[in-house]
Amino acid sequence: MRKIAYLLLITITATIIITSCGKKAATEAKYIPKEATAVVVIDPLSLKEKMSKGNMSVDSFLLPFQKKSDTASIAKNKKVWEDFKENGINLDRNLYLFFVQKGSLQKGQSSAYSFMGNMKDETKFQDYLKKQEETKDKAISKGKNYSYVQMSNESIIAWNNEVVIATWYNKASKFEYDSLGNYKAPDESATKLELQQEVERHFNLKESESVVSIAPFNNMFNEKADGYIFNSSSAALASLSAMPLSLPKLETLLKDNYSTTTFNFEDGKIVAKGVTQANPMLASILKKYAGPTVNMAALENFPATNMNGAMLASFNPELFNGILKELEVSALIDGFLSKQGLTSADFFKAMKGEINVFVGDFKLEMKETNIAMPDGSSYKNKSQMPSAKMIFTASIGDKLAFTKLMNIAAENGAVIKTTSGYAAGDLMKMANLYLVADEKNIVLASDSLTYVAYQTAKTKAKIDADVKDKMKGKSTAMFMDINSIMNGLMQSAQEKSLDDGMKLINATFKDMVFTMDNFDGKTIKSQGEIRMSNSKQNSLVSVMQMISGIVKIMNEDRPVVVSDVVTQPMQ
Repeated sequence: MRKIAYLLLITITATIIITSCGKKAATEAKYIPKEATAVVVIDPLSLKEKMSKGNMSVDSFLLPFQKKSDTASIAKNKKVWEDFKENGINLDRNLYLFFVQKGSLQKGQSSAYSFMGNMKDETKFQDYLKKQEETKDKAISKGKNYSYVQMSNESIIAWNNEVVIATWYNKASKFEYDSLGNYKAPDESATKLELQQEVERHFNLKESESVVSIAPFNNMFNEKADGYIFNSSSAALASLSAMPLSLPKLETLLKDNYSTTTFNFEDGKIVAKGVTQANPMLASILKKYAGPTVNMAALENFPATNMNGAMLASFNPELFNGILKELEVSALIDGFLSKQGLTSADFFKAMKGEINVFVGDFKLEMKETNIAMPDGSSYKNKSQMPSAKMIFTASIGDKLAFTKLMNIAAENGAVIKTTSGYAAGDLMKMANLYLVADEKNIVLASDSLTYVAYQTAKTKAKIDADVKDKMKGKSTAMFMDINSIMNGLMQSAQEKSLDDGMKLINATFKDMVFTMDNFDGKTIKSQGEIRMSNSKQNSLVSVMQMISGIVKIMNEDRPVVVSDVVTQPMQ
């Protein structure tokens, strides 16, 4: 099973979890339960075409995974790979990875992870299993409409003339004790039975019980793309079923919410588009408490030579209060908060609904710190510590509600009350954070100089105009400059292989932008883009070359420095 799992993993890695369908869901999807938490679809044929255009093949990609000096191992693994490609599974058809989570208060939670492919030749596949070390001595059993090999209590390979499904089952059993207080070990036979039941269910689903009955799942294939991922809120429902507190309206709020994402590997960038479809209850709340868009002006004055990243969010804080009211739990929460002289509404009124975080000039540098000892003495220790400029801002809404919350924080020592507002308490000072809060804004900075520079607005943030254009008019916008972060890390690299690996990553990726729109009455749309350093080469080929290069670096025979002793890697 381990070797087969390895080969499946290599296949998944080699395909970078993408697809190029542009059509309705294939027939294989009828074997996936509708309560699946996530479904990932992969099209190897599309990948081979893209890799071929970049003068790369799966074989050439896998070659660096072997040490160049290990000729026998290379030949052996090449034979394993060639045999695997002829195992009866159609590796030119869609491959699926799907997850199912279940839970209950009595039985605990469990997860099933399944990898599914299209069956080309059932007889050939069975012959392949009989030749493998891990399966040749295992019996082939019959289930309802399928055959299977029980690999262990937690894993099964099952198939029929249409598909093959490898399933791994993980059960988080409850802790149980006998009458004498002794721990009772989980019943492994029960886990084995649950796995068998789950696998049999896959092969006998009615259409109404599979994901093909969910419109958002089918609709995501209407847009031609390189990859598709489907997510549902079923995981949240599984967690709820394992909670001792029953909240029926919470279950209604979380039920039947779906998200779909399409991916395209274009020249010079990886583009993702997401759509979240809310159920009627959640949709009505989102529509009632529609939010504003991000404040781009807050970004302009961040005083950093290199902008590493930014996160801007804008929302209607009454949304959270509306959810509590809809769930009919406001009275319960207010009863608990009343002991502190607060209500849940105080939290939502205090904030205007605008939060911004900016980070820049990140690097690793040697710093000296005093380490306190139990006897009262201390010693100095030098180590590499992260360093960066940071600004966090939050706009104030209702002044009275804000003052009430901050006064309680001051009583608990979290902040210090000043003549003009509030400053950092002892805990924040220990973390070298600088806080200024008044009736308009909360500003938390990495240090006082960064705060002053931000407030005086003498420096403009260095960020590409096209990135800012993508962030405008969104409810949430995030940006990360991959190059500036990698440059900060590379300054401290002491090992040549590590430095070479980071240089390779830095030479592959440029930056990343993610944005989310406000609710439009039906859906919430999101967009993501990773820009590559090579704007002319297909991004898939760039990523595959990077992975291949990193593996090659890891396999090179280089000295490894341990303290002051230089040794050679073990052969």
